[in-house]
Amino acid sequence: MKKVHLQLNQLLYHQGLSITQLHIKTGIRRATLSELASGKRQRIQLEHIDKIVNALNIKDMNELFRIEENDE
Repeated sequence: MKKVHLQLNQLLYHQGLSITQLHIKTGIRRATLSELASGKRQRIQLEHIDKIVNALNIKDMNELFRIEENDE
């Protein structure tokens, strides 16, 4: 089975940004961003994806998501 992972921590690291800075740029709650970055949140709103893509200037969704094989 495959699983989709949001690569938010890696993107923030490469852009030299913190969750707080992304919160300011997007208006998304810090707690929500933190849960998304840590993988604790299982659902993400399309509106949040739009805001993150625009704030981080993402041009390819492969930068934001990774598909991983799960050995279950």
